Amino acid sequence: MYHEEEGCTLPKNRFLIFLIYIGLVVLGMGRPAHSQPLSIDLEKAFELALGSDRSIKAAESDVAKTNEGRRQAHRARNVTLSAGHTTSRTMNRDYDVNSFQNTVSATYPLYTGGRIEGTIAASEHEWASSILSLERARQDLRLSVAIAFFTMLRTDDMAKLAGDSVERLEAHVRNVDAQYRNGRVSRADLLRSEVELINAKQTMSQSVNDYRIAMKSLNDAIGLPLDTELSHEGEMSRVPFTYTLDDCIEYALSRHPNLAIADLRKKSAQAGIVVEESGKKPTVNLNANQAFSSQHNWPGLDRDNLYISINAEYTFSDGGVTDSRIRGAKEDLKKADYGYESARDAIVLDVTKYFMTMEETRARIETTASAVDMSREAYRIALARYREGVGTNIDVLDAQDALNRSDSNHTQALCDYNIAVAQIVNAVGAPMPFELE
Repeated sequence: MYHEEEGCTLPKNRFLIFLIYIGLVVLGMGRPAHSQPLSIDLEKAFELALGSDRSIKAAESDVAKTNEGRRQAHRARNVTLSAGHTTSRTMNRDYDVNSFQNTVSATYPLYTGGRIEGTIAASEHEWASSILSLERARQDLRLSVAIAFFTMLRTDDMAKLAGDSVERLEAHVRNVDAQYRNGRVSRADLLRSEVELINAKQTMSQSVNDYRIAMKSLNDAIGLPLDTELSHEGEMSRVPFTYTLDDCIEYALSRHPNLAIADLRKKSAQAGIVVEESGKKPTVNLNANQAFSSQHNWPGLDRDNLYISINAEYTFSDGGVTDSRIRGAKEDLKKADYGYESARDAIVLDVTKYFMTMEETRARIETTASAVDMSREAYRIALARYREGVGTNIDVLDAQDALNRSDSNHTQALCDYNIAVAQIVNAVGAPMPFELE
């Protein structure tokens, strides 16, 4: 039997199979393919971010551009070659004359009063500054990735703690319900426990949502699609940091990219003064000119003459323009000096501030860890007393709440400490995270 609707000649069973196949294809196109979560750690996050971040690519373009400017400055020392051709026709009453002339010229700067040398020095400093700016951009990116990574770990731990709280309360509600059915406790105990369970489930839902948002933020920081599923091993732990404040300040003042950039700006300003002062000095060029000419035959190669000359030029007065430029360049040097001192002070302040924050969070980790141990023991005792009928439901719920706060405070302290360490490393200008060697 055949199905002949609208001219279709497929067998009925094959036609149904065909429709099912089309439906499966459409459904498959509408749903993304399932993929395993991407395992991530801090170093891998750095690697992904550095390979995809647009600000890093823009900084790399700045390095390439300043390198080209450096090459241009060096090539100003080279011989300049030029060629020209002139065709002319002179007409008068008696006759017309055609003239053809070709010239090839070479010019070499023998002395420019320091203009070329100053321009080269300034271009070298600008190129070096762009390299340091690229490194600083990488350091700032590492900091933002570290903050996003530790935030994701914190929210994940918070979601797990919220889940543990729900499990404890569910077990407690079952216990209260059993005791209520046996007439050992009042209905108020059961209702209060159920309300606490509902609140804990709401907190867990919010914590899970916070974790999903933090994961998307980390995906954005490292250049992955926002819906990429990430996974990581273990729970958040304290990043080791054994350096003193003096170690950090000493390293920062000797290696920080921003301070090196400020120093290069001073040197570039000094080179700018040399360039402007060259306007008050003579310039000397070596010139060679080869000329070919003819009055009859194009392109004009009948006669040739070679001219070699040394040209010296000195401007006695330009109305004070050069003097004004020199004074402006000296003000640029003063500005660069002020910028260097400001950069130095800002670096010392940032290092000190983040080091103090790290010390405070380190102390919080120790105190909150003790609080977690004590609150767990207090919860165990309150739960046991309630089961034995010598404690109250309020005691259990208060102990549960105290345990939740202690766990949350400890997790937050760990996150704050790790972020503070990342901020210190960024403040000192370390090339790699958590290493000052």
